[in-house]
Amino acid sequence: MATLSTTSDKARLLDKARHLFGQAELRAAEGNLEQAAELIVRGLHYEHRAARLGPQVLQLIKSA
Repeated sequence: MATLSTTSDKARLLDKARHLFGQAELRAAEGNLEQAAELIVRGLHYEHRAARLGPQVLQLIKSA
C-alpha cells in the first residue's frame, strides 16, 4: 500500500519529468537537438524512478 510520502515523491518525480520533456521540446524547436536529447534522457530517468516507488513484490509476499 502506497504511503502519502511515496505518493508525493512519485508525483514530484513525474512533475520533474514533465518539466524536462517541456524543456526538451523548446530546445528541439530552437534546433538544439543534442540538448533536447539529453533532456529527454533525464526525463525518462525521472519517470523510471517514479515507477520504482512503492512496495516491491518480494515485500508483499513476505508480509503475507
